[in-house]
Amino acid sequence: MENIYIKREALSYPKMQFILNRINSHGCTNYKIVENEEEYRDIICSKKIGYKEQKRNLFFGLKKGNFLKKYYLDKNFLGIKEEYYLSYEKNCPYNCTYCYLRDYYDNGAYHYYVNTEDMYRELDAFKKSGTMISAGIVNDTLAYDYITYTTKDLIHYFKNREDLILEIRTKSTNINNLLREEPSKNVVIAFSFNPESIINKYENNTAIFKKRVEAVKELQEKGYYIGLRFDPMIYDPNDVEHNNYKEMINYIFKNINLNKIKDIGIGSLRYKKSLKEKVLNDIKTDLFYSEMVIGIDGKERYFKPIRISLYKSIVNEIKKYGDFNIYLGMEPEYVWKEVLG
Repeated sequence: MENIYIKREALSYPKMQFILNRINSHGCTNYKIVENEEEYRDIICSKKIGYKEQKRNLFFGLKKGNFLKKYYLDKNFLGIKEEYYLSYEKNCPYNCTYCYLRDYYDNGAYHYYVNTEDMYRELDAFKKSGTMISAGIVNDTLAYDYITYTTKDLIHYFKNREDLILEIRTKSTNINNLLREEPSKNVVIAFSFNPESIINKYENNTAIFKKRVEAVKELQEKGYYIGLRFDPMIYDPNDVEHNNYKEMINYIFKNINLNKIKDIGIGSLRYKKSLKEKVLNDIKTDLFYSEMVIGIDGKERYFKPIRISLYKSIVNEIKKYGDFNIYLGMEPEYVWKEVLG
């Protein structure tokens, strides 16, 4: 936490007062008051700093629109688990090269909306039984949880909403708040994984691979069900047999409780052309060197044989350990059939 901005009106909210106490306890007593989010955005944009530097700024304000959002899915793709997501915060301190949020928002600064009472009122009115609602689509749920304690609030709420499923998605190992709570069967902690070489190259500032595995194991021992997210898989032309992913699968599955795996999501690198342009204007990377094709959703992605080869490489390894609930992200039916049968 370096530069903290707070909307004046947000100061009267209980969640903001709680967060202020947490911020102060970490020695961060110097923050600036702004009148609205637009003023904060102007400050960030006027600094003319890079995306990485933007992430050193935090804003606490009030959300005007809906907290509960429906996940957009192209009609040509099969359905995904995370049908809806929560947007009580956006962006995170991590700096993954491929992150679509770089293109989705006009800056990389962290935002948290303290009027969470409105979010829970929205959830009270939501009656679509059996729906999975994700926390972690436009944020990393655990990155700043040691300040916001939002996972505590979410877990307490969803304990009384057995008709819904909560996914808490992360690349972080900040699990202390989760360990203080009693797990619920309808709360899934979903960890995103890539091989260590990919993490080091493209997932800047995130938890290292083995620490994520340790966090999974610790949460399972507490009683949580875990989701495994291998998305995006990134193709290495120097490893056409995808041995890095096979080794990753074997390490994970030999070190965690297989009976506490809720589901497994798999996907591959995909992006809009505008994202590639923004990344390359900001940093040097070889992420986009592979030959790509424009998919039916307008995003660039690997050719179908490469995607299928990537998926099969880990699906075949996973099947050595048993039968699991596996799904593909942003893929048409014929790819599902070829990979999963």
